Amino acid sequence: MRRKCLIFIGIALIANSWGATAQVYKALYVDKSGTMISQITAEEAKNVTNLTVVGKINAIDFKDLRDGFPHLEVLDISNVDIKPYAGKSGTHADKFYVYPPNCIPAYAFCRLEGGVPHGKQTLKKVILSEKIKNIEDGAFLGCNNLHSCRINKKTAPNLLEHALSDTITAIFIPLGSRDGYRLKKRWENFAFIEGEPVEVKLQISVQSSLKAEIQAAGLQPKNINFLTVEGKLDDNDLKLITDYMPNLVSVDISKTTATTLPDFTFAQKKYMLRIKLPDGLKTVGQRVFSGCGRLSGALILPSGVTSLGYGAFMDCDNLRQVIVTGSGLTAVGDNLFGNSNGRLHYNKF
Repeated sequence: MRRKCLIFIGIALIANSWGATAQVYKALYVDKSGTMISQITAEEAKNVTNLTVVGKINAIDFKDLRDGFPHLEVLDISNVDIKPYAGKSGTHADKFYVYPPNCIPAYAFCRLEGGVPHGKQTLKKVILSEKIKNIEDGAFLGCNNLHSCRINKKTAPNLLEHALSDTITAIFIPLGSRDGYRLKKRWENFAFIEGEPVEVKLQISVQSSLKAEIQAAGLQPKNINFLTVEGKLDDNDLKLITDYMPNLVSVDISKTTATTLPDFTFAQKKYMLRIKLPDGLKTVGQRVFSGCGRLSGALILPSGVTSLGYGAFMDCDNLRQVIVTGSGLTAVGDNLFGNSNGRLHYNKF
């Protein structure tokens, strides 16, 4: 099988051979705040997935970013000056509002409809300027796929109510700034990683290995944050993940051949927010996810899982529930969550 290896570093995304939606890039220069949308036609905006904006923008432009780019996935506003604006044409639900300078506006990427928030679901990654002072109320509320926010500022901006979710978004910050961010109000529970996000997508043939593919890409395992693997995945590959990938934020191994997750496979991955398990998974070993304190939401077990080992989800305090979708689970270890099995739910689709 011909090897297919796609590497994404920082926010670079390209169309891949697995049938993903083609990425459409656009760069806009705005010399007068409030006029960004005039730089692009509605038809062009409809297709853009990756947008870089340079110049001057305000809350009117943020409203256009939210509502006028229906497929926007990656937004780089690291080189903009955010100008003040007061009026009804900004992001805050058609009401008169005063938007301060160099702040991500309130509800920048979240529409309030009848008081109900609707976040921009397409948005996956943003890069913010070193000039940012505040991320205002509800700026990214409900943006359930915003997995990466890179902030080019060494001191943490003020984070207002419901601006970002610490169970959805990993924060990438300049080297040496982690402690300062952690001490700032409302930033305490986020996953902070110093440097630029590194995303890797690999397809592994039966003759190859995860180690060989990563080496061929010229990367160090410890630097990988977002990992997607298809194809072969054996115990040696999983051991590489266990021993040498401490900075994983998101893992998708759903399309691999793995049927067993050995003991401690993902233990102590303190930044990991989400994982998609192998479709053919049968066995989850002891303490596979123990210490993954930021793993959140609901984890769905593939229908073929028959065994969960002792303490598999121990100290996964943010994991709301583990959903069993099949009827073959017959062996369940003690203390799955550290003190009980109470978050194990059966939902046989």
